[in-house]
Amino acid sequence: MRNKLGGYTLTALLFALCAMLSGCAGTGSGTEPYDRSLTVNIAADGERKEVSPLVYGQFIEHIETCIYDGIWSEKILDRKFYYEVGDSGLSPWTAAGNVASDEAYTYSGGHSVVISAGGSITQKDISLEEKGYTGYFYCATDEGCTVRITLMSGSSVSSADVTVPANGGTFQRAEYELESANKTISSGEYTLEVTQGEGRFDSLSLMPEDNYMGMRLDTLKKLKELNSPIYRWPGGNFVSGYDWQDGVGDRDRRPSRRNLNYMGLESDFADEDAMIASDIVKLRQLGFYGGIEPNDFGLHEFMAMCEYLGAEALMVVNAGLGTAEGAAALVEYCNGAADTKYGAERAANGRAEPYSIRYWSVGNEMQGDWQLGHILLGEYTQRHDLFAAAMKEKDAGIRIIACGDNASVWSDGMFASCGDSMDFIDEHMYAVQDNTDVFSHLNNMRSNLEYRIGNHRKLQQKYPQYADVRIAFNEYAYENVTNPSRLKDGMGIGVFLNTVLDNADVFEMCCYSSTVNATQGCITTEADGAVMQGAGYVLSLYRRWMQPYNVTSAVRYAADIQLDVSATVSEDGKTVSVAVVNPSEYAVLLDCALFENASKIERHTLTGDYYDSYNTTSREEMYLEDADGLNNAVAPAMSVSVFVVERG
Repeated sequence: MRNKLGGYTLTALLFALCAMLSGCAGTGSGTEPYDRSLTVNIAADGERKEVSPLVYGQFIEHIETCIYDGIWSEKILDRKFYYEVGDSGLSPWTAAGNVASDEAYTYSGGHSVVISAGGSITQKDISLEEKGYTGYFYCATDEGCTVRITLMSGSSVSSADVTVPANGGTFQRAEYELESANKTISSGEYTLEVTQGEGRFDSLSLMPEDNYMGMRLDTLKKLKELNSPIYRWPGGNFVSGYDWQDGVGDRDRRPSRRNLNYMGLESDFADEDAMIASDIVKLRQLGFYGGIEPNDFGLHEFMAMCEYLGAEALMVVNAGLGTAEGAAALVEYCNGAADTKYGAERAANGRAEPYSIRYWSVGNEMQGDWQLGHILLGEYTQRHDLFAAAMKEKDAGIRIIACGDNASVWSDGMFASCGDSMDFIDEHMYAVQDNTDVFSHLNNMRSNLEYRIGNHRKLQQKYPQYADVRIAFNEYAYENVTNPSRLKDGMGIGVFLNTVLDNADVFEMCCYSSTVNATQGCITTEADGAVMQGAGYVLSLYRRWMQPYNVTSAVRYAADIQLDVSATVSEDGKTVSVAVVNPSEYAVLLDCALFENASKIERHTLTGDYYDSYNTTSREEMYLEDADGLNNAVAPAMSVSVFVVERG
């Protein structure tokens, strides 16, 4: 355990000194000191369970800043003017002078902004890094005009003048670049101002010039490190109010929509004034992107992200307010040949070859009365069967994941009525935090998961004809979080993964919730960069170093240590990887024949300064440590480690 200066704490040094003086720790090359010793048994040559590589998966949803300001690099809020410019409490834009909003003639389907001579619109609090920025907008003008785009932060001013020729009032795209004298914008909080002669203005964009197909390159680099094998998208509760066709085609013409799950249906309100009043409150609580979906990041963008990362896609269809016909159309759009109706539409949108997505979830948490389109179980089983049949008609090879909840009667009903129309069943879990006791914090994760596993095994026994239906555990994390994923939260994810590996026969996949920012994201973003957090470090460790087959392991219990261990072996049996969560303040020697007889031992570890450690772009409190050529296996205090052992 290191302090912020990078040295060892006094406590750890004293423990190590005492251990060496008492003869507990060896002193040869590659021998690490330790405070305590625990017996570990690993049956490396015993019965194996194959581990699905998809258990290290991820989940992204259109919520808070997971997509926008997280993965997507757009800097402008409400760039398509969903709300009238200057609409107090709703629009992030303010207007001065001769400015009017018009929803009768637009490019994006929201509003266009008519800015006459002397008029301007501004948006404040735009956080920028030190780099160049590029952008564009659409302008319709009868006589031609000059549009000035200006960024201002204190004495720092950068502007671009764009001449738009007369175009008969038809929207034309115009591009611009913003840079200072040294070719980069300085870091800071900026105000963007747009001034214009006579003309109509819409779909303004501003992105860092190093974006990758509209995505933040710093986030993508961290996602590469995370190395998830699969991403679930687009929700989550969001999907039950989402129309996938809003997210395809010309990005600048895709409509902005109210996020129905979080903002409410229009029918929920007595009148428009009541809805507007509610929207003002919700936008203040959720942030703009928590309430309004601009549809800039849609299906093609998601698939481009997966292809860049070398990951599979798990597509969730809207079984809430959506229809079976709409779900089937989505399958055809993604997987159909270019001569089918929706395959041709996909090709017209720039993708000739099918995406060939294998995994498809029918709905999200449809057991919950919080879900848009929720109906009772007896009705929903019929809906599921209708969706599954329509989707498989478009592609018989897809694998269907059904909504489950085995903590209630829901999963039982799905097995009983829909067993023939599901390949896997979805379970979700959010463990209770305990911020007073780290052992309890981890045990809450373990006991909750073990309860779900036990319930699933009972269902497999009750319905033996569906015993091969495994769990797709596609949302899990700690609940009610207000902080990034800390060191102790990462330890909890290690406990989750150890439990999954020890029950590998039950799981097809797991998707951590969520990948970026919201709900303790594996990665968090700031204006000046992206950083890995506790859950992300642990998932990347397991993904990189654990082997494809689980074997039995056991560790002697000690109340003041409470190690959590799982073991995996390579196909040829020569490499064994042992994952160890050590939540104690002791460095613990793993007393095990596997390590004593090894020809090589290396260790890959996440540790940190405190249980509550988390990282920012300017402060590192958690870090990875690698050690090889070891003569013993010691799990450092407050750590998650994977030991990779070569057998002689």
